[in-house]
Amino acid sequence: MDIDLLRTFCQLAEDKNFRVASQHLYITQSALTKKIQRLEENLNVALFDRGRHGAELTPMGKVLLPEAKRVLKGFESFQRLASFVAEGTSGHLNIGFGISSFHEAPNYIAKFKQEFPNVHVTLNDYPSHKLVEELRLGQLQLGFDRLPVEAPLKAIPLFSDRLAIAIHEEEKINLDNLWASLSHYNYLGLSQSKNPTLNKHIATYLWEAKQRPVVVEEAHDLITALALVSARLGYTIIPASVARISQPQIRFIPLTGEHAEWSVGLLWNSDITDPVREAFIRKVES
Repeated sequence: MDIDLLRTFCQLAEDKNFRVASQHLYITQSALTKKIQRLEENLNVALFDRGRHGAELTPMGKVLLPEAKRVLKGFESFQRLASFVAEGTSGHLNIGFGISSFHEAPNYIAKFKQEFPNVHVTLNDYPSHKLVEELRLGQLQLGFDRLPVEAPLKAIPLFSDRLAIAIHEEEKINLDNLWASLSHYNYLGLSQSKNPTLNKHIATYLWEAKQRPVVVEEAHDLITALALVSARLGYTIIPASVARISQPQIRFIPLTGEHAEWSVGLLWNSDITDPVREAFIRKVES
């Protein structure tokens, strides 16, 4: 049904006069009459009794008027919401993040919410390879992850992270001869299947540094790796940013070299149009 016919019905019911209602609707009386007739034909009921004194609702018209007002109000609310969504001021954002952006991602979201309180934000923790996959599939609108990215993904660089040795603070390490010191301890690796992107980065770094530590025990995730280090079962190589959620007895030794550091940025799928996402990107860039 044409929503404009319901708007005409409600206006005439309020004014009870064809001339006055037509003026409020900015149409001619003839056009108003035709709209009411069309609505009555669609509903197969008479809505008004026409007389010298104007238009009075019929019993059926009185029954239908409250529901017509409700539908009209709902449609107008929908129009306003659609307008806000088109402007990027209302809607929903599904955002992914990794350990490197554990602190930064919530800060960016908090600043965005101050300006766009009507946008609902869901924040999800993903390993890097899964986050990229979800962005490509359109399941995530935005993600905080390592750079660079490949098309159709685009990104804004935000900050950097680097690899670091994580080892119990009571272990004796000579920083001037780091790898020789570490050779006395077990190397705790990360699961290849669970952390393929980070593992590839670590492998590239170790190749550059000409180091080939043998994995003695494997952890499924970073938290488990930290627990093993805390238990003094050896050392691991993980992002330095993990120190923010680490146990205090774990020491982090930042690594240097061409492949030790990487940029972290805000990622999105450029093949997908999303006004709310664009508003978030503009806020981050400002």
